[in-house]
Order: sequence, then C-alpha cells, then structure tokens
Amino acid sequence: MTKKLLLTLSSVIAAVLFWYYFGAVSILKDDTSSFSKLQCVSYAPFAKDESPFLFDNGLVISSNRVREDLKLLSKYTDCIRTYSTVGLEMIPAIARENNLKMLMGAWVSKDKVQTKQELDTLIKLASENQDIVKAVIVGNEVLLRGDTSDVQLLEYLKQVKAALPNIKVTYADVWEFWLKHPAIKESTDFVTIHILPYWEDEPMGIKRAINHLADVRGEVESILKDKNILIGETGWPSEGRMREDAHPSKINQALFVREFVQLAVKNNWDYNIIEAFDQPWKRVSEGAVGGFWGLFDKDRNDKNVFAGDVSNFPNYKYLAFGTLALILLFSFLLKNKEISTKRLIAFSSVNTIFAILFVLQIEQYNLTTRTFFEEIWALLILAVHIAIYYFFLLNIVKNKENDSIPISLFYSSAILMLITNIGLAFDGRYKNFEIYVFMISAISFLWAYRNKISELNFGKFEKVLSLLVIISSAYTIYNETIVNIFSNVWIIITLVFAYILNRGSKNISFCQIRELAIYIGIFFAAFLALKYGFVDNKAIATQCNLYAGTLTCKVKDFIGAFLYFGYLGITAFVVALIALVLNKRTTTIIALAVSSCAIVLSNPFLGSIAFIICIYLLTNKKD
Repeated sequence: MTKKLLLTLSSVIAAVLFWYYFGAVSILKDDTSSFSKLQCVSYAPFAKDESPFLFDNGLVISSNRVREDLKLLSKYTDCIRTYSTVGLEMIPAIARENNLKMLMGAWVSKDKVQTKQELDTLIKLASENQDIVKAVIVGNEVLLRGDTSDVQLLEYLKQVKAALPNIKVTYADVWEFWLKHPAIKESTDFVTIHILPYWEDEPMGIKRAINHLADVRGEVESILKDKNILIGETGWPSEGRMREDAHPSKINQALFVREFVQLAVKNNWDYNIIEAFDQPWKRVSEGAVGGFWGLFDKDRNDKNVFAGDVSNFPNYKYLAFGTLALILLFSFLLKNKEISTKRLIAFSSVNTIFAILFVLQIEQYNLTTRTFFEEIWALLILAVHIAIYYFFLLNIVKNKENDSIPISLFYSSAILMLITNIGLAFDGRYKNFEIYVFMISAISFLWAYRNKISELNFGKFEKVLSLLVIISSAYTIYNETIVNIFSNVWIIITLVFAYILNRGSKNISFCQIRELAIYIGIFFAAFLALKYGFVDNKAIATQCNLYAGTLTCKVKDFIGAFLYFGYLGITAFVVALIALVLNKRTTTIIALAVSSCAIVLSNPFLGSIAFIICIYLLTNKKD
C-alpha cells in the first residue's frame, strides 16, 4: 500500500511540475519598452459567432460593439484597416469618435454585382470621411485567389481614382503578386504588400521570420523601384498547426510582433498588423490557425502581445487539474490488487504520461473544433482512446499476456488514424496533427502486441490498409518536409500502425491484392491528372477571369462549387453505402472510383470513409 501511495504521489508531483514548467516557467518575459502604439491594425467587427457570410441571412453588425472595439483599439493604435464596406457603413463615424484614422478597404470578388456595390459604397464613405481616410484599398489578395484578372483589377483602380482624386488609392496582395503584376503600380499611389512568414510557400520559422520579412521588403523595393511601400499585413498566429518549422504559439506571436515593430520603427517603415481580434469564422476557409491571428482573443481579452509575460498555456492550472483527475481516477485500478514493484512503476509512468497526453489533446480540440461535426469527431476519438488508456493500464495491473486490449479498439484507432492521415496527405494545409491521443494508441498497441503480432492472422483488408498508411504518410512527409516536428511524430505513429497491420498480415502476399492495387493506382492517377490539369490549373483560371461565360469555365465553376460545399464527399459516402447494401463487385468498383475522386479533389473526410468501406468489401469477397 505504501508503494502504491508513494508512486501515485510521484505521478501527481510529476504532472504538477510538468504543467507548472510549461505554463509558468517556460514563458516570454515582459518587455514593456518594446513600443508604445502600433501604426495600424486590421479590424473586422465580427463577434465570435458571426461571419461576413451571414450578411445574406440578415446579420446586422452591432454599433455598440464596434464602439467598444474601437475604444479598446484606440489605446493601442491610431489607425484601423478594414476590408469591406457594405454592412459596415457605421465604422467611419465611430472611428472618428475615437480619433482613429482608416485604411478603408472594398472587397473585390468574382461577383461583379457585389463588387460594384462595394466600390460604390467605398467611394461614398471615403468622400464623406476624407478627414479620417488615409487611403482606400481596392481589393484584397484578389489576384492570389484568382477572383479576377489583372486587366479587370486595373479598371477598378482607375474607376476609384477618378472618383476620389484627393484620396490615395492602392491595392493589397501577397508580395509575389506585385512582382508578377508590376503594371498595377502605375495605377496606385503606393504599393501595399502582405508578408506573412507563416503562410509563405516556404514557411519561415520564428527565428528566421523577421529577417525574411526584411529581405522581402527590400527585394520588392529594389525590383519595383519604389520606396513608397506599406506592409499591409504581417503578423503571427497564436494557435494552429505547424507548417514545416513555422510554429503558431502565443509566445511566438508576441515575439514576432514585438521584434517586427522595433525593426519597423528603426527603418521608418509603414505597416499594418493583422489583426485586432481573433476571428473564428476564418477557420472554415483557413483551418483552425485562421482564427488565431488577433492581438486580442475572440472575447476581446488581451493576449499580452504588446507587453507583459506570455505563456503558451495560460490556463495551465486547469490543465493540471484535469491531468490529476485522470491520474487519480485510473489509480483506483490498483485498489486491492497485488502487483510487483516493476509493474507498479510501469503503471504509474504510463498513467502519468497518458494523462498528460490526453489532456493536451483535449486542449487542442478545445481550440480547434468549432462545428457540431468537428466536436462529434473529437469526442469519438477521445472515447476510443480513453478506452485504450483504461485497458492498457488494466493489462499492467492484471499482468495478462493475452487479450490485453480488445482488437475492436485496435481497428477503431487504426481506421480513425487512416482517415486523419489521408486528410493530412491530400488536404492537409489547414488540418492539425492530432499526435497526443494517437501516441496513446501507438504506445499501447506496440507494447500489447510486441510478442504476438504474427498471431493476429490479419487478412487482405489489413494488408491493403498497411499500404495505404505507408503511401499517405510518404505523401505527408513530402508536403511537410522533415523540419516539422509535429509531422515527424505523426509519421512515427502511423508507421507503428503500418508495422502492426503489415506484420499481422504476413501470410498475405502482395500478389493477392495486386488487382485491387491496380484499380486504386489507375483511379488516383486519373483524378490527380484531373486535379492538376483542369480543376487547379492556373492558366485555365486566368482565362476564365477574362472569359467567364465559356463552357469550360462554367464546368470549372460547377466543379469548384461542388467541391467547396463538400458534395463530392457526400456523394462518395452515399455510393459506398449503396455498394455495402448491394454487395455487388461492379457497384463497389464504381464506389471506389468515386471515393478516390473525393480524396484527391479535397473532400477527403467522407471520401476516405467511403474508400475504406470499398476496400473492406473488395477484400472480403469470396473468390
């Protein structure tokens, strides 16, 4: 009993020290002398449950909230940048109340009617508020998105310049697009570039980010031969997935902003920081990371980006409490059990590590899940892995070599992992690495099956799954490179599953699954050709900006909408269910083709579920 109490107490102390170190010791110290006020900050007036997409459903922005927001921001900046005008007509007057200047933006999109309305409203508001409008920005990253051509954009710029002769006019885009379209400079009063080291095609880690930004600004100035440059957007996210060595965190965000502002002051640069408040609605198009660029969180709480100590886990006390609750709960498995000192040490060690990992995963989901389906997915994964956690500890207590963890939990975890892995491989730019909870299953099954993998007697289904895991993991490595620590850990986890699946199906030769492999290869090759040759073809997109009414462009727009709303994934899932009911080979092959298409064309979630159903049906048919 004494040993049990001592080791449980050791687990508790270890967990407390872990969270205290990462929450209160490993922090960024206060630097109140970094700067006084920011030049300008991007402002979107949406509350945490609002988005610009809700205007069509009758959303009305609260003037009181805008007033509260701008009163708060006036303490930290003298200027705000906006991106749209329609529905936000009250902002200039409230900005004036708070002595704020404006970089007033109009949203330019594919919709010419909506764009006209935006430009007309921009011209009206700017004309009426010339005392506070520093400049107007006609369009934001329009060329990056491919929403219009450079020819059409120039027409918009000329229209606004003619209507506002006394106000400076510019266009804002990622710096590369200014170099690709230098003629735009001739129709603007100054150059507005976005430099976001995290989002670069070659992401920059926090240690290289500021030097990279300075180099880019210098390059643009040299090539365009224009010193009149506004850095229209720069910043760093406080949460989200790692891109190569670019790691979003609260500390890194504060580091970036503080160092950048000091450099900007030193070099007399004009700049605007993105952004004032976290915008959860951006997660829809940019993943979880899109919602965490704010200097204040979604509830308007200060993140201490400007000054003060910064911790990546400011809520570490709550996380420590959750960890202790798990440790103590599972320690009841030791009650009235005779257990050797060796196994007691193993139990306490595993219990401590798994409790920390589980709480870390809960914290990740708490930050990254937003929709009902995301929450259901998170709860499903957590439920499976808390069961694995329980059975692994139970196995240690009972010292059982057989049936240690139900095989159903292995299949559940493996399939959840494969669905996640396929998503990361084919549409991973905005998806997080759910490494913490899957570390629990990888460790558990590797240990549980260490001496009996060959006795699992897996069949063709498991053999194919092992190959799919390896191929999708290789694709992820290619996308992420080896400098992404989170990606590397995830790959190790997936390869543990691949090893168990492959070794457990060692009696199945590759010849036995050759025909299915050929089908999969043909389908993926065909749809990859469709993706890069048509759907994502930039040359076709450019032509469609000029000649939108052609049949080719109409087909492309239809496919784009079909994919954007996830209809292809839904179609794949429905066809797979039909194949499951009919259990006919031809129907299943068709379902396999549709699910392959969904995976390749960025509808991988439902597509991968449908794909796994098809693989199961095709590998379990009687020859």
